[in-house]
Amino acid sequence: MAADFVARLGSRGTVPGEVRTVWDVERYVAATARASTDDELRRIARRARAVRRTDSGRLSALLAALADPPMGELNKARLGAAAGIPPTTLQPYVDVLVEIGVLRLLPGSRSSSARRAIGRPQVVFDDPALARHLAGHAPAELAAFSGRSKLAPLLLTMVAAELLRQQSTSTVEHRVAYLRERNGLEVDLVVELADDSLYGIEVRTAASLRPHQFTSLQALARRAGGRFRGGVVLNTAQRGHVYGPRLWSLPIAALWDQ
Repeated sequence: MAADFVARLGSRGTVPGEVRTVWDVERYVAATARASTDDELRRIARRARAVRRTDSGRLSALLAALADPPMGELNKARLGAAAGIPPTTLQPYVDVLVEIGVLRLLPGSRSSSARRAIGRPQVVFDDPALARHLAGHAPAELAAFSGRSKLAPLLLTMVAAELLRQQSTSTVEHRVAYLRERNGLEVDLVVELADDSLYGIEVRTAASLRPHQFTSLQALARRAGGRFRGGVVLNTAQRGHVYGPRLWSLPIAALWDQ
C-alpha cells in the first residue's frame, strides 16, 4: 500500500508514542549517500536537451547554484548571479528540470491564516543525494554533530520531496506549501486542506525536543485558531512524543513507514 502521511496525520497526533522506527541520523545520512557522478549529470543534460534546447554548461551551473543551499526560493537574480546565467533566461532551465523530474516546486502558502506570505516557490531536488553531491558535502561530514547545519536543508529536501510525491495519490485532498511572511513568521511546510484548515510541519536534525522547535508552530496555531489541526516536528528520534495540545513530534521516517 502506498504511503499516505497526510491521511494518517490525525491518528498519529492522537497517539504519537506508538509511532516508532529504526531510522536514526546515520541512516538518514546514508539515504543521501548514493554516489552521484559526472555521468549522471551528463545524462540529465541529455534528457533536458531531448525536451528543450538547452546549454549543458548553463544547466550544470544552475543545478550547482540550486544546491547551495538546497530548498532555496526561486530567486532568479541570486541564482543567475551564482550560475553566471542572465536571470531572464533562467526560467526555461528550471521548467525543463521540473518536466524531467529532477526538480519539484514547492509553492508559497495560500492559506487564509497567512499574512503577506511570499508567493514565489522553493526549489526541491527530487533526489536529496544529487543535492548533496552538488553541494559537495561528504556523508561523514553530515553525520558529525558539527555538520548538522548542512544536514538540515537536506532533511527538509527529503521531507518536502516525499510529501509532494504523495500529494497526487493521497486519499485526502490537500496542498503542500511553505510559509514565509514578510513580517517574519516562517514554517518549513504547511499542509493546506480543502476546508481551509491546515497542519504545520517543522523539520529538525535533533532527536530531542526543545521548546524553540515549536515556536513557529505555536504562532501559527494562534493565528489559525480553529483552523489549526496540529503542528508536527519531524526529527531524527526513533519514536513520537506529545509536546502539548495539538503539538507533537514524529520521526521523519513516519512519512513512509506504515
